[in-house]
Amino acid sequence: MELNSTSQLQGSLHTVPQGSEALTPVLQVLINGETELVKERIISIRTTDEAGIMSDSCEIELDDFDDAFPLPRTEAVISVSLGYKGGELTKIGSYYVKEIDIDGARKTLKIKANAASKAMRSQKSKNHEGSMDELLTEMANEFDLDAAVSGDLEGLELEDFPQFAESDMNYLTRLSQKTGAVAKPTDGHLVFADDMSAKSASGKNLPTKYVDVSELGEYSCSFKETKSGGAVGTVFANWYDKDKGEYHMVKAGSGDPEIELDEIFSSEKSALAAANAKFKRVIKSNKTFRFTTGGRPDFFAESPIVFRGLSPKIPTNWIISRVEHTLSASGFTTSVECANVN
Repeated sequence: MELNSTSQLQGSLHTVPQGSEALTPVLQVLINGETELVKERIISIRTTDEAGIMSDSCEIELDDFDDAFPLPRTEAVISVSLGYKGGELTKIGSYYVKEIDIDGARKTLKIKANAASKAMRSQKSKNHEGSMDELLTEMANEFDLDAAVSGDLEGLELEDFPQFAESDMNYLTRLSQKTGAVAKPTDGHLVFADDMSAKSASGKNLPTKYVDVSELGEYSCSFKETKSGGAVGTVFANWYDKDKGEYHMVKAGSGDPEIELDEIFSSEKSALAAANAKFKRVIKSNKTFRFTTGGRPDFFAESPIVFRGLSPKIPTNWIISRVEHTLSASGFTTSVECANVN
């Protein structure tokens, strides 16, 4: 699909096709991997990619002037790819149809979808045993997905953490908060990876994105104190050694203010994971950078990003935490939120 508009992309440091076609955005939308959505009907499309479960979503507005558009069934899989004329399309993600809104007066349809299937949201109760990679492999097989667990979390043992009357996605969300990870279904995989590590689930470093200030539209940076009242300090966690009958303490970070977790853990590894998770959550919320730019389909959550030409008051190195792509007759734009963990 071509749109009769040009992106606002200028002076980009990433590779795009050259010539007049370089700024002509295109897209491809497939239903169940086979049927391509009629391009002339698409009014707009918006996708979000965020570090966290149940967050990846897609919304497509369509022209149904003749009432002839066949409605996709609920749970149909929609795959979205974006790019520029003359270049390769980048797959943004796959999403399950959840809702269709019909605007009778305007003769339009709006399809809403997200990355979690209905099965992933079904409630169940279960006591899980074994390691993190064993749990994720079991869940992924149930959803016909491939499991992807980052190396640091692969051997993490599940200790006294039952699943009770909740979906697998909610359970993984709680588990990720406790271990400092990101859990999400994405493009045929069920991922459980270190949060803000700038690495893929396989442990490989994600490629750094470089952006010059001339590429940015609106941008802003925010600094704030932690809930404890000051800069990030130290997080302590206690664990109990059953064999020796002794309590031990581990920590993440250093300096003041100091925070101590209430829970008593059953191993040093789980205590340290919880302390690091809390430490990451606090510092992640302290510094945020938001900006808009011409469409960048190569931007994904968890990717490291470096800015050039910003005010010296603003850090240059960040990690992308949320990306929103919007494509319509008005152009192709990308809105990004970043976190700084230094």
